[in-house]
Amino acid sequence: MKLKLLIIAIMVSAITIAQDNKIKFGKVSKEEVLQKEHHLDKDAEAAFLYKKERLFYKYDGTEGFRTVRSAHYRIKVYKKSGLDWGTFEIPLYTSTSGEERIGQVKGYTFNDENGKINEVKLKKDGVFKENVSKYRNKVSISMPNVKEGSVIDLEYSITSDLSGYMDDFQFQYGIPVNHVDISVEIPQYFIFKRYSKGFYPINLKQSRKNRKLTVQYREESDPGRLNGGKRTSELEFFENVYKVSSRNIPALKKVPYTDNINNYRSAITFELASTQFPNSPFKNYSKSWDDVAETIYKYDDFGDELKKQRFFKDDIDALISSQSESAVLKKAIYQHVKDKMNWNEYNGVGCDKGVKKAYEDKIGNVADINLLLTSMLRYAGFKANPVLVSTKTHGIPLFPTTDGFNYVVAAIENSNGSIDLMDATEKMGAINILPSRALNWNGRLIREDGTSMEVSMVNRLVSKKSIFMNAELSDDGSVSGKMRTQNTGQMAFNYRKNHKDESVEDIMDEMESKYVEMEIDELEVKNEKEYSKPVLESCAYVKENQAEIISEKIYFRPALFLALDENPFKLETREYPVDFIYPQVKRIVVNYKLPEGYQIESIPESASYALPDGLGSFQFTFKQNGNQIQFSSNTAINKSLIPPNYYASLKEFYNQMVVKHNEKIVLSKI
Repeated sequence: MKLKLLIIAIMVSAITIAQDNKIKFGKVSKEEVLQKEHHLDKDAEAAFLYKKERLFYKYDGTEGFRTVRSAHYRIKVYKKSGLDWGTFEIPLYTSTSGEERIGQVKGYTFNDENGKINEVKLKKDGVFKENVSKYRNKVSISMPNVKEGSVIDLEYSITSDLSGYMDDFQFQYGIPVNHVDISVEIPQYFIFKRYSKGFYPINLKQSRKNRKLTVQYREESDPGRLNGGKRTSELEFFENVYKVSSRNIPALKKVPYTDNINNYRSAITFELASTQFPNSPFKNYSKSWDDVAETIYKYDDFGDELKKQRFFKDDIDALISSQSESAVLKKAIYQHVKDKMNWNEYNGVGCDKGVKKAYEDKIGNVADINLLLTSMLRYAGFKANPVLVSTKTHGIPLFPTTDGFNYVVAAIENSNGSIDLMDATEKMGAINILPSRALNWNGRLIREDGTSMEVSMVNRLVSKKSIFMNAELSDDGSVSGKMRTQNTGQMAFNYRKNHKDESVEDIMDEMESKYVEMEIDELEVKNEKEYSKPVLESCAYVKENQAEIISEKIYFRPALFLALDENPFKLETREYPVDFIYPQVKRIVVNYKLPEGYQIESIPESASYALPDGLGSFQFTFKQNGNQIQFSSNTAINKSLIPPNYYASLKEFYNQMVVKHNEKIVLSKI
């Protein structure tokens, strides 16, 4: 029996290999088109049936080595939610030393039409190129006639003058990957370091192969004089070949409390370490973070921009003359830049327009605005310096590289050793209250003298949300009263940003929509424009169906409509951190007035839970004075990032919270 099973396994393997060898662009099988769901992940919205990428070096007699990266993607769409996989966005890097160019774009969409396979060819109007920033272009490809059941086949190639630069090779996505083939062929003259990320194991195989090139050159007959004759010679060298062939890679989907899921998907990165060409000196490209910081500071659109001050002197002199305290002056300069400037939503560590032109136009990218702020603070006498940052969507840099940063904020080093961070792209921001995009890993502060230091971009300031309610319970199960909410820190910033263009009526409508069968009245919001103060929100409310009435008894949850209904952590295990963005405390206090003719029969027991190593705590308490009840729930998460080894404890912690929040107070008739 075992022998028979072994023979079957060998046959299946042989058939699979044969099928893989027959995977050719534009040749899609009927079985692929008719497939209704993924064989390993029945909930998958789509899947990579096949992904193939090959990067190799092409030699040009005049330009030298260039890279060519060819790609073939075959994707199956199973569900309506997977239709977005019919659109591809391909970033193209550009610089003064070269650029990436896309070509040979070909594509088809295959669909089942009444039992026949119909194919629609990608046309030129489905390919659109746009400029994103000074250093990035983007090509968008929209495949035609994509619908549920479609199979998409796409091919393209990217040619690059930047022979020392490679984008990551990604193996894992938010959808499963049936089969991936990656091949990277690098001439011996280029030495790359390799870095892996993600938790799914990838088997990388390395080998060598010989290669010949015919090289043309002119010969000198006399010193300094060309005889005009062309000569050719054979250049022999070896190439390091890296290959990955992997199957059935599971999807890694984004779940709540995840910063950038791409940080945890399996991929391989190649970083140029050095080059050694024939008859040329050895060049070392490996950098430390200090080297990276110094290199960026020397950019014309970075360090030089910080020296430009004449154009704003009058404006800042006026602020200096009107403010005697440094703390007030610091805040005034920061507010001046926020009021004056508008962010065009482009990132980058280098200025786009330059600080002077951006100041005149009142708009610029993040570097234009925050380098301007840094320069103004320096002019006013503060020890101000820029901090290089990698945003959450940009990811976590695995190694020192100038490509590791894509954002910049301003910093002041205080005499007591503390650092104040500021980002003037956000008009509702405050000192040390940054947008969540910038709260990622570590930044690099660069000083004028070329020294630099690591700065944690993980928010350590505790933000608080406190809700105080008076609740009058009626014998029909409804509840009414007053509710006051106070948000501090990052929570106040989020509140302001979420409601910046809304009227009081809009906010009331949102609250009534969030809490079904609720009426909101007398809403008042304070400190909307006082960005360093808490946001205060107060209102009157009436909410129906907050209690069950059974056999002349009333049952209701102590936290009413604010109770935690379900655990946000549903995975059995988790291999990457839980990101709360910032430490936070959420407090609910409810003072109850019970309906006449009822008494307290039972209340839930008070409880207290704690996460290991001081990561968090939860208190659930009651105070009873005769027929009066005060309930409070206090939840604290003390770290913005919870390591994955604490996930089981965190999940159970929230399970206990859900249980306690759903226990009932019981009232009975007197």
